Amino acid sequence: GSLERRCCLYLHTGRAWCQMVEVLLAALILICSSVSCGSAGGYTGLPALGGIYYYQYGGAYSGFSGADGERAQQLDQRFYLLKLPIARAAMAVGGCLLVFPCVLILVGVLRVPWRFPVWLLLECTLYIVIAIGTVPALYYFLHSLLSVYNSSVCKEREQLYQSKGYQGFWCSLHGAEIAAGVLGCLAAMAYLLSAGLAVRDYRTVHQQKQKPLQL
Repeated sequence: GSLERRCCLYLHTGRAWCQMVEVLLAALILICSSVSCGSAGGYTGLPALGGIYYYQYGGAYSGFSGADGERAQQLDQRFYLLKLPIARAAMAVGGCLLVFPCVLILVGVLRVPWRFPVWLLLECTLYIVIAIGTVPALYYFLHSLLSVYNSSVCKEREQLYQSKGYQGFWCSLHGAEIAAGVLGCLAAMAYLLSAGLAVRDYRTVHQQKQKPLQL
C-alpha cells in the first residue's frame, strides 16, 4: 500500500543509496574489528577455523614442550588482552556507524525530511561531524595497534614462535586491521557525499514547498 510506495520512492533516491553503502561499510568495519579481537595471529588468525580448533585441542602449541608451552600461552593471553580494548572500541564505533544510517533510512521512508526540511540540515551537520571525527578515530585505532605490536610482549612472542618454526606471528598489522582502516576512509568519504546530497535535497524540498500549486 502507501507504505510500500513510500519505501520505493525513497529507496530509489541518491541519498538512500549512499546510506545503504554506509550500512555495508559499517558492517564490514564491525566484522574486521571482531576478527582483530579474536585473532591470535599466524595460522590461528580465523577465530571460526584456526583459532578455535587449534586452541581447543592444543594444536597451536604442538611444537612446544614444558616451560616453552606455558610461556607461549601466557604471551598469547597478554597479547590478546593488550589488543582487546582497541578491538572493542572499534567494534563499538562500527556498531554506532551501522545504526546511524539505518535510522536515517527509516526517517527518509517516513518522509520526515519532507515535513520538516530543517531535518536535512541537521543530517548534513551530523554527517560532517562524523566524517571529521573519523580521521582522529582511525589515527587512534592504528596508532594503538602499532603500540601493541611494538611492545615487548609481542616481540618476545614473535621470537618464541619463530624459534619453533612457526611463521605468521609477526608484530605488524594484519589484513583485517588494514581493511578496517581502508573501510573507515571510504566511510568518511561516503559521509561527506551524503552531507552534500542532504544540502541538495534541502534546496529541492524548499523550492517545492514554495510552489505548492505546481505539485
